[in-house]
Amino acid sequence: MANLHGYGEYQPDYQQRRQQRTLHDYFGDSIKRFPFIGAQVVKTNPRQMHYYEMLQNNYFPGYKIQSVTTLAIFVYTLLFTLCIFGGIEKQGQFLEINDATLLSHGGLVTNQIKNEFMFQQLFTSIFLSRDFYHYFCIIFFLLILLSSFEYASGPIIAISLYIFSGAMGALFGSSINCCTDLIYLHANTAIYGLIGAFFGCIILNWCSLEVLNEMRAFLCCFMWILLTFVLVITLSAINTNHNDKYGQIGGFITGFFLSLAIVPPMNQGSYEDKAKIFGWTFLGIFAFISTLMIIVI
Repeated sequence: MANLHGYGEYQPDYQQRRQQRTLHDYFGDSIKRFPFIGAQVVKTNPRQMHYYEMLQNNYFPGYKIQSVTTLAIFVYTLLFTLCIFGGIEKQGQFLEINDATLLSHGGLVTNQIKNEFMFQQLFTSIFLSRDFYHYFCIIFFLLILLSSFEYASGPIIAISLYIFSGAMGALFGSSINCCTDLIYLHANTAIYGLIGAFFGCIILNWCSLEVLNEMRAFLCCFMWILLTFVLVITLSAINTNHNDKYGQIGGFITGFFLSLAIVPPMNQGSYEDKAKIFGWTFLGIFAFISTLMIIVI
């Protein structure tokens, strides 16, 4: 009789085996410092969400209305609206801005960077959109990538990654596209910087992810697939007016090194300290080479 227990006093073994551990169980609150994945860890029961809340939870888990992401979207929307009133191509794509308007609002021209030292174009060209489709894609990636970095690392680090990756990528592209009067827009370059920053976060937190080898293997495979896709799409593109594929490569490289340097890791140790030194060192070398090339060439 001593072995008899009341119903429900002990949980059957099969129910214990069905209870799966979450990422929060493995990593604790430190997983919140990993972009995109960390924002999905602690969420309300999906059955209690409305349809639009479920969309946000799946695609933009780190987005909030009062955020630097909303501010960036507002800037893009304002400049795109002003450019529409400035002039559009009647025979072009839907709401395609003409070159004169893009140039007057800060589009980048390599000859003006090299000969007239108009380095402000490195920053202004980040916030310009070519047409409505380009504008829509930029807003979509801002909601996904910039909001996730803002949730994980804070608004200052997130906007620093975005702007400086775009500007340094534009500088690198200008050093290769020398002696041309083509107008380049570098919103895509800044987006490539955030993609490179996500790769940098994987490397930065590599030792911390050792607790869950399955997740580390998944991120490793995802990283190589995404890298192959990005390189094939970028290198196969034609370097035409408005599109600077060399700038996009430069933005990716800058975002990678800059994330190693300034993004807070999940855990702080000797490996993370060496990764930050590595990031600062090669970021400085890359910036020096890009500046030297645009001066000498």
